[in-house]
Amino acid sequence: MMTKSSFLIFLALTTVACGDKDAESGDTGANDDTSNLQGDDTGDNDDDNDDNDDDNDDGNDDTGDDDTGDDDTGDDDTGDDDNGDDDTGDDGSEDPQRPPTADAFQRLSIDARDAHTQTYDVDTSDWNAIDGDQGSTLFFEPSSFLHSDGTLADGDVQIELIEIFDKGSMLVNDMPSVGKQADGQHAQLISGGEHYIAASQDGEELRLNGTFQLTAPTELTGGPDTAMNFFRAEVEEGVPAGKDDQGVWVEEGLREDAFGIGDGGGTDGADTAYWVISDQFGWSNIDRWYSDPRPKTTIHVDVPDGWDDTNAAVYLSYDGEPTALARMDTYDDATGLFSEHYGMIPIGLEVHLIFVTESEGDWSYAVQGTTIVDGHLTTFDSPDDFIETTTDGLVTVINALP
Repeated sequence: MMTKSSFLIFLALTTVACGDKDAESGDTGANDDTSNLQGDDTGDNDDDNDDNDDDNDDGNDDTGDDDTGDDDTGDDDTGDDDNGDDDTGDDGSEDPQRPPTADAFQRLSIDARDAHTQTYDVDTSDWNAIDGDQGSTLFFEPSSFLHSDGTLADGDVQIELIEIFDKGSMLVNDMPSVGKQADGQHAQLISGGEHYIAASQDGEELRLNGTFQLTAPTELTGGPDTAMNFFRAEVEEGVPAGKDDQGVWVEEGLREDAFGIGDGGGTDGADTAYWVISDQFGWSNIDRWYSDPRPKTTIHVDVPDGWDDTNAAVYLSYDGEPTALARMDTYDDATGLFSEHYGMIPIGLEVHLIFVTESEGDWSYAVQGTTIVDGHLTTFDSPDDFIETTTDGLVTVINALP
């Protein structure tokens, strides 16, 4: 039997235990909401209700500044580090790519041509042989250069040379292998090597006096091909393309003794070269016409809003042909579709369509492989799919296509 004294002791112990349990509940609640440190502060406030003003001030200091406010939750934990500018704005996600200006996009190919330009100094009084980085050679006789007034240039002359033997370089230099036929229709070419050659002295562009010889190694484009011929780039009928111009290749009827294949004695085309005797500087191309007996169609390409033929381009890479690259040379403002106006793409042809534009001074691209169907349409849905890269990086990507 419990005595009165025992009952009073039991009642006191029960009261103490309940108080401790309340304090523990206060700590747990604070931990769930903020932190262990904040739980201790809240527990103190519960225990010292008689001094609300002082403890509440302390609670505001501890909870507001240290744990929940500017230091922990505002700036350090939630703001900059976890959800703010540092992690989500800059590091966690990127801003969507925006359409560039026309000038910014066009600058890419001009810069690529500058980067591909090799320069050599020659003495006009000597016989000169220039070996290009990729195996082309140029041969000049003495007194081969004229000023604009027709007088001979003497002393040192600077020669510029661009060599293009792959479709990656064709793309970044914006010199695809498409030719204009006699009836004005455009058709695909297979290239044996594109070149740009110019001469200058003290900043003055020089003209050629007589002829020079160009050779191009056949091994870089699949070996010797007797169907090859010689083409020049034109911006319009009879007007040659300059270094920075976008031109189309026009076949030039050379004499039999002005173009041919020289057998260097190597196997599989090694040491064998196409040679040409040229009477003018500028862009030239060793090509043959592409032939495919299958029915033809016109293809269309849809790109995201904001991109058009002023700030982007679409190219067509022929699978299995390392030097066959076309550019979609028409754009319809009403439909927003890129196309090619000649409608000569074989149905059933396996290709890769390449979208390119500019982003922050570099290339941005997307590639889709497909098989051509009648009335073909390929869609590049979103700039989120675009990949940014350098000029060298894009050349590598394109040359890795089948």
